[in-house]
Amino acid sequence: MTAGFLRRFSVPLAALLLGVFLSGFLAHLVYARWTGSAPCAEDPADGTATSGDSTGTNPASGGDLPEVDVMEIERLQELAGVLARVRGRVYRVGHSSKSNTWFLDFGPSRSAFTAVIFSSAADAFERADAHPNQFQGKEVELTGRIKDDPKYGLEMILESPAQIRLVP
Repeated sequence: MTAGFLRRFSVPLAALLLGVFLSGFLAHLVYARWTGSAPCAEDPADGTATSGDSTGTNPASGGDLPEVDVMEIERLQELAGVLARVRGRVYRVGHSSKSNTWFLDFGPSRSAFTAVIFSSAADAFERADAHPNQFQGKEVELTGRIKDDPKYGLEMILESPAQIRLVP
């Protein structure tokens, strides 16, 4: 009876296990594509990376991070995927009411560097009295991972108000 049981259920069980594995792998690939890097869980409260960050540096603190001006496009491209401090004047603040996403553009064209605040982090900015509109025309310093997205260009995803500060 045991051999018949195994023969009867081994193929469907193997197919189920393979399906679970493939769906998990697909989820990993989608996540890696979405974030632009291998999964690295960052705590939105303080911006610290819990894995995949060889520096172990808190982005909000700055540490020994490379510093770059938003106008240095080639340098920004070189630093894609790296934690860095980016400094520049916010040219325009945009908002998508459809997705509740904020965009801090550092130039008039689509090729300019952009800081993005997704709806998942927008409430944290509101609670910290750091509404994105207040950065319009101001000199700011951003701390985080530079991303060179094939579709959207050079950007940094801001997940915490600690990642942006006004420069005096």
